[in-house]
Amino acid sequence: MKKPYMYHIFLITCILFPQKIYSKLLFDGISKIFSKQIEEVVQKDIPLKKNDTLSIENISGNIHIKTDWEQNSIILKATKRISKKEDPKDISIKIEKQIAKNHVSIKTAYKDNKVKGSVDYELIIPNNITINLKTDKGEIKIKRAKGPITACTNKGDIRIIETSGQITAQAGQGNIIVDQSNGNIFASSSYGNIQISNASKSVKALTKSGSIKTSCKNIPSTGSINLGTNSGNISLSIPGSTNAEVEARTGKGRVTSDHYIEIKPQTVQLNKKTWARFKREVDGTLGSGEATIKLSANYGNIKILKDNA
Repeated sequence: MKKPYMYHIFLITCILFPQKIYSKLLFDGISKIFSKQIEEVVQKDIPLKKNDTLSIENISGNIHIKTDWEQNSIILKATKRISKKEDPKDISIKIEKQIAKNHVSIKTAYKDNKVKGSVDYELIIPNNITINLKTDKGEIKIKRAKGPITACTNKGDIRIIETSGQITAQAGQGNIIVDQSNGNIFASSSYGNIQISNASKSVKALTKSGSIKTSCKNIPSTGSINLGTNSGNISLSIPGSTNAEVEARTGKGRVTSDHYIEIKPQTVQLNKKTWARFKREVDGTLGSGEATIKLSANYGNIKILKDNA
């Protein structure tokens, strides 16, 4: 009964004393009283060398990376959230510098398996270092990084924007978004959609249950596009000047294309079975056919669209 009683006192006080600053302080006090969690913020400035790599291993919580930084150091902000019944010291953040390997490691550690809490990481880093990020439950966001990126989460989304290096993104249950990447991309999700926009090199995207939507600014002559889903649709937008061998297969859907594809010669009987197969299979060539495009959807449609940008 104490909490409702205190709450009414705070409200009456704020009405009687409506000054903005005083009311803000009172409501901040209310939020602290009724909050079921304790927050503790850890901030660090971690020196780096030019060729250092960064890895983060989190258990529960988000990882957000920004690269608007020209110094040889990492600015780290870690927010621990834990039940009031527990001690914030039960969750520790371990920072280790492996000088011989040019590596900086940041790990979340729980005192034991009974601890319930989370840590959200926010970092500002130099844009050219190699990044390896992992969290069991939480989202991962990275923007304007130039070095190679590996991002893995079991439950959560991954969003990677404006990057130059190779990308490896893996989500167990979550969506993956990659936009404006100038490196090779590998993205996989067990249960989630994958959206890749403005790609300029090779792309491989696989999901068991989810749709895949990909657009390419360019496909190099030695490049490849490989998109596959068991349950979901596939949409691929490519320039009209694309030169590639195209192989598209769907079990229960339909294959359509805005591009003129030169179908490889074959000898068949023109019956219902053959016409039905033509709707689900394409094996042919775009232009001179240097690159390779492979699209596969067991339960879903496949669309090959013309990107006029």
